[in-house]
Amino acid sequence: MSRIITFIGKAGIGHTTLAIATAKWFSQQGKEVLFATHNPSPNAEILLKTPLTHIPQVVAPNLQAVQLQATTMLDQTWEEIKKLLSLYIPMPESEEIYSGELILLPGFDSLLYFNAMRQYYQSGEYDVMVYDGRGDLETLRMLGIPGMLDWYFQRFGRMFEGFSLHKIADSIGGPIASAIVSANVDTEKVQQGLEQIRSWIAEGMAVVGDAGKLTSYLVTSNEPGAIAETKWLWGSAQQVNLIVSGVLAYQCQESNDLSNLQQVFAPLNVSPIPALEEHNWHPLLEALPDFNDNHQVPSSIKVDLESRQLFVFLPGFTKKQVKLTQYGKELTVEAGEQRRNIFLPPDLQKLSIKAGKFEEPYLIVAFEEKQEQA
Repeated sequence: MSRIITFIGKAGIGHTTLAIATAKWFSQQGKEVLFATHNPSPNAEILLKTPLTHIPQVVAPNLQAVQLQATTMLDQTWEEIKKLLSLYIPMPESEEIYSGELILLPGFDSLLYFNAMRQYYQSGEYDVMVYDGRGDLETLRMLGIPGMLDWYFQRFGRMFEGFSLHKIADSIGGPIASAIVSANVDTEKVQQGLEQIRSWIAEGMAVVGDAGKLTSYLVTSNEPGAIAETKWLWGSAQQVNLIVSGVLAYQCQESNDLSNLQQVFAPLNVSPIPALEEHNWHPLLEALPDFNDNHQVPSSIKVDLESRQLFVFLPGFTKKQVKLTQYGKELTVEAGEQRRNIFLPPDLQKLSIKAGKFEEPYLIVAFEEKQEQA
């Protein structure tokens, strides 16, 4: 079974170095490893002593590396999209749009990176994939794409059921209706396409939230700003159900620093990692944690039905940074510039919120019987 490991934390404190060290750690255990980076800077190439391309290439025994390039992936994806659209909508040659003229919209690169990682994961060619991303909120949102899309499909799915352009055209009438009918869209194929998307979402949901398939490690230094930002990202990771398995403290060897980090990031294990000097990777590999050990970490959500309480794990936040709302059978938690919709267990769906309080690191939600209106 393949697994993905990635890193989150403040930029500029060794993400790429630690990602490469992790890839080397697994490759030396005989695992087939893919190191994937989307950073266009030459840092990874210098550390690997190999020019990288958009095609995976062998850089060491059992280790391949690839540089994810958004423009190249856009070209490849566009050809797939055109083939898909041609099944449903006739595309006149006079309206041909070429991939080379497409412009990347803000945030669209994250979708391309996610799709590339999905394809590499499903290929089954690699035992381990080490993803060297930005390690920030954008990375978290990218990894949260399956959960976000799943919610939208559940809430808006009924809109697509019984979808019929001809019925829409009949209700509109006139030249617009004629244009819709003449498009000759095959609604059955549209439904098949939607089912394929649902299948992709389900596959993604099965990966995110399973430490055996996808896990992340915090990367920090002993600098106060780095510690605060990394802890904030730790809490933000809970909003996309990303499991954080430990902390890599880069260039933090002093006992006082380690003691402070262990207190800040408890109950996670903190591993001090020495600096890389003259491409000597051995000290770093020796200091890395055992990635094969799925450490026990706090669950992002705990439910106590007996006390009618729900606990949402949100380290790194304050009371003012957390907002709670109930919409029917769902609970919406706002924190870390993100919203998470939590489907309540059946026993709690019949209840209303009695109180919500934040006692770091938990948002504690208490429920009570709904009051009947007079």
